[in-house]
Amino acid sequence: MHYLNRYWVGLVLVLGISCVLQLLPQWHQQLSFHSETVMSQGWPLITTHFIHLNWTHALFNLAGLTLIVVIWREYWNTRWLVNALLLSSAATSLILWLLPITIIFVGLSGVLHGLLGYCLIKDIKAGKKWMWLILIALIGKVVVELLGWQPDHFVGQHVSYIHAAGLLTALLLYKLERRRLSDAVPHKD
Repeated sequence: MHYLNRYWVGLVLVLGISCVLQLLPQWHQQLSFHSETVMSQGWPLITTHFIHLNWTHALFNLAGLTLIVVIWREYWNTRWLVNALLLSSAATSLILWLLPITIIFVGLSGVLHGLLGYCLIKDIKAGKKWMWLILIALIGKVVVELLGWQPDHFVGQHVSYIHAAGLLTALLLYKLERRRLSDAVPHKD
């Protein structure tokens, strides 16, 4: 079971699930985030992040995930990677659901912003102060997107909100990293 503690097992698991879901387009509508129905369905809070508009979208998102996990592999093991993906997915979706606009989306880019932000915060806390520059650039990119800049490859008018919501989850991931759920619940002694 020692191999389960390695980051690559979680990465292969997530990549595999995403590829299987991409091969099942008949499920995409039920698994996609739609802010008006997401809370009555539940699953799209998480599943929408693991399906994509097409294979090109999927490959770019999954390549981004792979780069983040491999570059910062010292921060990941299978359990924490899966937990971080689930936490960031659910939190990103909940933030988007709270917005007073209708949002419909699929894809992992919001969660990728959260994972990247988390890794940069970890690096800064570990003494790599120059990572502040990259974190500030990432935050700046998201702010500029919120102010209206959208590259040609963005699909949909609300991509900036998705990226911003995902980036906010970096703080949640940092706060909850590798904590047991039982530690969050008060104990009677």
